[in-house]
Amino acid sequence: MNVSQIAICGDLFLSRPSQTLDILLAVHDCLLSAAEQGINVSIANGNHDKVSLEANRGYCHIYNQHPNVLVADDYVTLPIGDGRYALLHMIAYFPEDGSFCDKLSDLKRNALDGSKKNYLYIHEGINGALSQPSDKELPANIFEEFERVFVAHYHNRCVIPKTRIEYIGSARQHNFGEDEEKGYTVLYNDGSHEFVQNRANVRYKVIDVDGDKVDIRLTDLLDEMKEGGRYRTKVRVHTTPEKSASINKSILLEAGASKVEIITEAVEQIEVASSSLFEKFDTGKIRETYEEFCQEKQIDDVELGLSYLSKL
Repeated sequence: MNVSQIAICGDLFLSRPSQTLDILLAVHDCLLSAAEQGINVSIANGNHDKVSLEANRGYCHIYNQHPNVLVADDYVTLPIGDGRYALLHMIAYFPEDGSFCDKLSDLKRNALDGSKKNYLYIHEGINGALSQPSDKELPANIFEEFERVFVAHYHNRCVIPKTRIEYIGSARQHNFGEDEEKGYTVLYNDGSHEFVQNRANVRYKVIDVDGDKVDIRLTDLLDEMKEGGRYRTKVRVHTTPEKSASINKSILLEAGASKVEIITEAVEQIEVASSSLFEKFDTGKIRETYEEFCQEKQIDDVELGLSYLSKL
């Protein structure tokens, strides 16, 4: 596969307040390695790459003087291949309820080419990607002019139904809450594209097993995965409250499990202080409690956590 151009639309970094020297140098070295192989790199800041979300510049701008690196202030248009058939438009992250729509309008007005396929690459939340709609997310119908819309931001891949909008997912797993379908989207000169699975990084695997199946076959499987060195494994053992005490977690941990959870069939309930009723913690209540927690702790990136909770 002869790749000459890499496009990164956000979240090259994880921490908004600051970056360590090791991380800054690691990115620096990767960009130098790309230059040595004749690869140009185009970058648009994501929300984690900015201290101020409405600012044009973020941490990625540190590298915009590398000869093979282009960092977008707001948006940039790239040729796909020789540019005769298709273009890729990238917009940096700006708040969905802030200036993003203005940036999109500017791009439509000044950069679209009706004689070619126009692809869009953004880093935003769009209604329809998660199970619960949000007033703070963008409507899908504002992207109808584009042949296809590739979206970063949420870590798991998905296609919004009845649209040409595709969340491409992150390049690697970050924790047990993410699926294993991680990798890269390759755009070809004719505008076609495909997903390529990442086979290099550590993977997070969740194994669900019945309490009666915690046996030597399970420990042998964990031992094989540990020997391979590619997996961190969480085992979820499903059993009854009466049998839960008999599950020996240490055997599974010694066999190679990174984490063991005992899942019982009992429904957890909490008493409501103002009445004699009981409140069930269903998915909606968990999301509500999480949003209250983020508000109390002044956590900005609420949507990422909600994307994980939507899988419950």
